[in-house]
Amino acid sequence: MHMHLLAYDYFTQSPNPQTGLSRTATLIKTARSETANALLFDTGDFLQGNLLGDQIAYRDDGATRLHPAIAAMNTLHYDGATLGNHEFSYGLEFLLDTIISARFPLVLANVARELGTWPSDDRTILHPYRILERQLRGASGAISTIRIGLIGFLPPQTAVWDRHFVDGEVHFRDIVETAQDYVPRMKADGADLIIALAHSGIALGDERQQQENAVIPLSRIDGIDVILCGHQHRLFPDSSFFGTPGIDVTKGTINGTPVMMPGFWGSHLGVMDLVLAQDAAGKWIMRRHKTELRPVAGSAHHNDPRKAAAEAPEVLNAVRHHHQATLDHIQTPVGETRNPLHSFFALVADDASIQLVARAQADHVARALDGTAHDGLPILSAVAPFKAGGHAGPNHYTDIPAGPLTLCSLADLYHFPNVVCAVRLTGRDIVEWLEHCASMFHRITPGLQRQTLNDPQFPSYDFDHMVGLEYEIDPSQPARYSPEGVLNCANSRRISAVTWQGAPVDPDQEFIVATNSFRASGGGGMVQVAPEDMALKPDLPVRDILADYTRREGCIDIVPEPVWRFRPLENTSARFKTSPRAIDRLQDIPRRKVSYEQTDNDGFALIRLEF
Repeated sequence: MHMHLLAYDYFTQSPNPQTGLSRTATLIKTARSETANALLFDTGDFLQGNLLGDQIAYRDDGATRLHPAIAAMNTLHYDGATLGNHEFSYGLEFLLDTIISARFPLVLANVARELGTWPSDDRTILHPYRILERQLRGASGAISTIRIGLIGFLPPQTAVWDRHFVDGEVHFRDIVETAQDYVPRMKADGADLIIALAHSGIALGDERQQQENAVIPLSRIDGIDVILCGHQHRLFPDSSFFGTPGIDVTKGTINGTPVMMPGFWGSHLGVMDLVLAQDAAGKWIMRRHKTELRPVAGSAHHNDPRKAAAEAPEVLNAVRHHHQATLDHIQTPVGETRNPLHSFFALVADDASIQLVARAQADHVARALDGTAHDGLPILSAVAPFKAGGHAGPNHYTDIPAGPLTLCSLADLYHFPNVVCAVRLTGRDIVEWLEHCASMFHRITPGLQRQTLNDPQFPSYDFDHMVGLEYEIDPSQPARYSPEGVLNCANSRRISAVTWQGAPVDPDQEFIVATNSFRASGGGGMVQVAPEDMALKPDLPVRDILADYTRREGCIDIVPEPVWRFRPLENTSARFKTSPRAIDRLQDIPRRKVSYEQTDNDGFALIRLEF
């Protein structure tokens, strides 16, 4: 859900008929009317994700006021939920204070205050599992009792992504290891049916310990009857998983276990029908199942308000006060920009919107380190594009016109509530960092045309521009790293010609890199930084330092400076996707030869890039 409680986009300050729990709630009512027995669940990431969530976490003066996400979920009578990694994005204290008002069970098995010998010995922060006793009305009208076990999981990588909030406070276990310990105990406690609420995704891999997207190995655990999952912002069942070993997209199963993943931001309601029966011994058996993903609007990427579900008044009422307070705050003016700022080409070229954030980070770090042992070292600034299409569709780009800048504009430039910090690294470390970023691109074969450039499995927020350096990326070489940060091809190098102020960077040369706490903690494939190399510990939210920089500058006038380029490849071209709004902005791409080709079925503009 990511705090998309309403069908509203705070960045454009306009309705969005494709999203919102307020619309999903109407589909929930319809689904409940179709059967005598229904349960409603959520798989996490409901407290953070847009400006409404930030407003409540940072500026709500009513510390004891009921959080609107919890209020809305209470109103809809959820039967259970688990937490996602972003529930920790505002700190553990805020999280625990917020969820205490939930009138539904919250379960989480692999996060603990103290670790024991086995997962079941841990002192977990929430109940690891709960058993719900429900009365089912059968086709004949007879009433039977069933005991439904709920267990919750989230990615253990949360320990890295939110290290500055959780380090020393809580511990994270492997999802599969935890399930293997708890599921037999749930059976012993009388669970007739076990549903795993997994804030995790579906991905092939080496199924190593601490796997982030662990649904495939989780589906092999005997005793788990159903997996409801999330985290990837994708759909399942869906044809995009066709051909993946163990997955049957027609039946909606993974290794024979029914699995469902219903999109993101309230875009879909997942409806899984289970037909159950009792055998002669009274044991419940799943006879068959059917899964359906019901969108709140007409299709995945084309808004059609006429086809959107109506917004449920009870959700509107639960959110109204906080919604208005958010609108009032984000309209605060902070400066102006002489040129448009957009992220249409941030995955293929130097970008003004990224370089504005980079300058603000570098300026803050330089002032913070003045007079310290790190003073005098060259300062670089690493920033990635957050709004760059992907699964969120062709409208998910920053697009700020020349003119006034508000707090809303700055939040559009920097989508997450990350905290600024700085690390001390060598040239060798930085090149390795950039090698992971360069894994964004598919391998390009010289001499071929219209090859697919960007790997959709590589998130845009991991593609840092290292502002302050100049370097070259050669996509004709194999990617050194996988999207998950695993070393794939140790002998391959895509990064070359790395210079600082026109001179080659020595591997042992030291730099300060202004970045965010997520990256400095090892998020996105960067090696976790040792405490002694943390030049500036997590300090202020990046948005706050961006607002301060903009106010001091008054008028922003940024022409992108050269940072990175592709290695020239003779008679070679590739395609990348961007927003249709970018077609008239192709002249904005510096030092790239590009041309518009067509708009695809998902609404993206396909742009040809010649190397």
